[in-house]
Amino acid sequence: MEKFCKGMLALIAPMLLAGCLLVPGKFDSQLRLMNDGTYSFTYIGQMQLAEGKGDAVASQSASADDEETDSNSSDDDQKNAAMRSIFGGAVPGDDEGLTIFAEKLAKYDGWNKVEYMGNNLFEVEYAVSGTFDRMLAFPTIPGAIMQFPFVQIIRRDDGELEVLTPAMAGAGGLASTMGPLAMGSANAKSKAQPIDGTFTIVTDGAVLSNNTEDGLTLEGRMKKMRWKVDATSVADGSPRAIIKLTN
Repeated sequence: MEKFCKGMLALIAPMLLAGCLLVPGKFDSQLRLMNDGTYSFTYIGQMQLAEGKGDAVASQSASADDEETDSNSSDDDQKNAAMRSIFGGAVPGDDEGLTIFAEKLAKYDGWNKVEYMGNNLFEVEYAVSGTFDRMLAFPTIPGAIMQFPFVQIIRRDDGELEVLTPAMAGAGGLASTMGPLAMGSANAKSKAQPIDGTFTIVTDGAVLSNNTEDGLTLEGRMKKMRWKVDATSVADGSPRAIIKLTN
């Protein structure tokens, strides 16, 4: 897990340097993986562009009176262009642009609700189901150069399914490299919501490993694993499991 975190950190370094990262807020998410090959996944709650230790990217709707020198404006333009490339058009603080971003995202399959609430915060309802084939990742942002998934499922060579949740890391994990704002804090200047949610996996397959605090519970032939994800989660507490289906 430590090597995985280091690798992911290297991949998202440009985002960290730019000072923002797409992370969960308050949420409830469930994944069902069944032996017959079917799956369903839901995520209901918040996602946000959380600004961290870097300087905030200038809003495109800022007043002309607040503009910096031509040199600074050029730097801001470059930062905004980089952010748009990374996040598929989203720039922190650009309320008009983020509203358009939400409307665009809502046109894609699974996004039953995407509403921009202001302060870089979105309320979303996402649900997909079908027959699992190769890989699943959420969220997948159209047009984004880099993706930082909340949840991903990767098929191994031997047919095992590895469930990882990079953006649901604990207080010492990847999201915390953004500083206290990403995990939520009492800082009056911060409008970021704390990462505070639950992630549940339900399966009738064989659970080969998982890192829940209380282990899995049995409900008939079904196995259920539940994680509480918040600022008190340990660094290694990003939910993960390996499941083998017998179809």
